[in-house]
Amino acid sequence: MLSAKEFLKDARLNLEFKRPLIDALKPWKLNTYVDILVVVDTAISTDPANDFGIASVIELIRNSAVGCMRFRVDIALRNGETPPHVVAAPTIHQPKYRGFRFNMMNGATSVIDKYEQIWCFGFNPSNSGNPSDAEIDQPGAFPASDAELLKLSQWMQDKKGGLFGTGDHHFLGASMCRRIPRLGTMRRWTNADGVPPIGSPARIDTLRPPSPAFEPGAPGGPLPLNNSPHQGDLTPQPIQWVTWQSSFWPFGIRKRPHPVLCHPTLGPIDVMPDHAHEGLCVDTAAVPLGSSYNFGGGAQPEYPNAIDGGPRPTPLVIAYGSNLGDPPYNFGKLAQPARTSNPMISVYDGHRAGVGRVATDSTWHHWMDVNIDNMKAANNDDWKKISRYFINLAVWLNPPGFSTRCLYLSAVVSHFEYPGFQEFVPGLSTRELGRSLRSHLIKYYGPCWVTEHIWDIIWERKLLPFEILTKLKPQVDQPDIDPDIFEETVLGTLVEATMKQAEVIKRAAADGKAQVDITIPEPDELFAEPLRKSIGALTQDFQKRFESGVKIFKDMRN
Repeated sequence: MLSAKEFLKDARLNLEFKRPLIDALKPWKLNTYVDILVVVDTAISTDPANDFGIASVIELIRNSAVGCMRFRVDIALRNGETPPHVVAAPTIHQPKYRGFRFNMMNGATSVIDKYEQIWCFGFNPSNSGNPSDAEIDQPGAFPASDAELLKLSQWMQDKKGGLFGTGDHHFLGASMCRRIPRLGTMRRWTNADGVPPIGSPARIDTLRPPSPAFEPGAPGGPLPLNNSPHQGDLTPQPIQWVTWQSSFWPFGIRKRPHPVLCHPTLGPIDVMPDHAHEGLCVDTAAVPLGSSYNFGGGAQPEYPNAIDGGPRPTPLVIAYGSNLGDPPYNFGKLAQPARTSNPMISVYDGHRAGVGRVATDSTWHHWMDVNIDNMKAANNDDWKKISRYFINLAVWLNPPGFSTRCLYLSAVVSHFEYPGFQEFVPGLSTRELGRSLRSHLIKYYGPCWVTEHIWDIIWERKLLPFEILTKLKPQVDQPDIDPDIFEETVLGTLVEATMKQAEVIKRAAADGKAQVDITIPEPDELFAEPLRKSIGALTQDFQKRFESGVKIFKDMRN
């Protein structure tokens, strides 16, 4: 766990405020060191010396911080070493676990129970192009066993651990991933599933022309688009993000992508690296929601009902890819039809169903060093967007409580930053205080993430009855209600609830005191009742306004 002292050590605060604030926040245990286990087959490298791997992504995540959240990454190699064992002192690029299986033990402790997230990059069974799926379950491919999957499914249920997994074209990655609950039905893994091949017009070749010489009509005909070098050039493919939040207030329609595809300052993440043969996710409407699994612990629904009595959470494709046609373009791997709606990234928010979140990608080539190294070196806007996608997943996949606790701490610390000194004035309304804090937080989290964290607070604390939530929750168009009002109310309540303590700390600093005699209670104690009251009052206000509006229209008709 990350203590308030550890977080504030790196916070950009005047030291005179930092010392008494640390003392006041002693009760807070933030649970925001996130431990991620990256699982790879032998073909997927974690060494930067080999560009067919994900070393850059691992380094990025380890060096990232989002609010109070920090990330630690261990590596697990899925191979044939027996017995499976823990490496005592691996280098930063080496696996900590060799011969890894999901039910692996470290002494008397289950390995995966240490982690909040598991990221799976599968290659096995092979890149043979075999039209039969028989290779997938051959012993040499190390397919995930029932015992492994039983443990993994229990981890997703008990710990609410988040899972990411991907492969590539054909059946790459199927041995490890195809039977994992939710992940296995959110992405196409096998020939039987209709996964695209490596060749023929049925492949998904997303390469994009880096210059006019590759465009139709170029003198002498367009130059050919080849996997090398064009998968690793500075020209990405465009993607089409799906609207996650839509509102009509106050002027025109405002649309946002899912938080996983939101950059704090550059807007929607609308590009990905390109490649000559990608895989596919399963489209939103095609996921078999009635499927079940049984790995020896009894039959379980793959997509459980909501624990709050609302509609069942279901997977959602949040981005689609497209590919150009040959002809008129000239692809090195020959002809293919143009396509406009290739399901690329899919997510499942299992928290309301009492299980962990899941995400999947059409291909690990969006993550591979060979595809991203040049953009990383250029550090251009495309790289900033693509790298933020990786970081966003690391934030979103966490078990419940991680993000909300970071937001609570950000609200407290804001009293000692610009808004606290200039905007948090006694006598302002809750919404006015919340508006100031919201503008401040957007600079660090981005608007989508501020929205996501606030709705996590509302869900976790059950601040609104479900019948209201179904009308206000993002993903649902509701043109007559401004979602900003809810966000400003929640954030303003956080400011109000900590105003007195913040003033005591400021006074202590002004008096030259390094310590204060007060403590700020943990969030569950500090914010529960103020949030309940403020949201309750807001709900009543909306109801009155709605009823008044209905009466006016009825009178007009009469």
